[in-house]
Amino acid sequence: MTAFCAALRDTRLPPLTLLELAATAVGSVYREVADAHCGDQPCPCGWHPRLQADLEALQAALALSVSPIPHGDLVHMPVLGRA
Repeated sequence: MTAFCAALRDTRLPPLTLLELAATAVGSVYREVADAHCGDQPCPCGWHPRLQADLEALQAALALSVSPIPHGDLVHMPVLGRA
């Protein structure tokens, strides 16, 4: 969040534009990692890129992380200490 706020301040770009740039960067990193796992001498870790499935997993992770956190009922909240 600190880096994001600093980028907003320094670039004066709209928040969504910065998020789109971040998504482009993640896509670029994915492409480089996927390329390193293909070809004549693939990475020995055993991962095999599957563009559609990987994209769906990234989209699901994004959707999950932006979902609003439900405000729970105090009855169902765990006790974290003593007052």
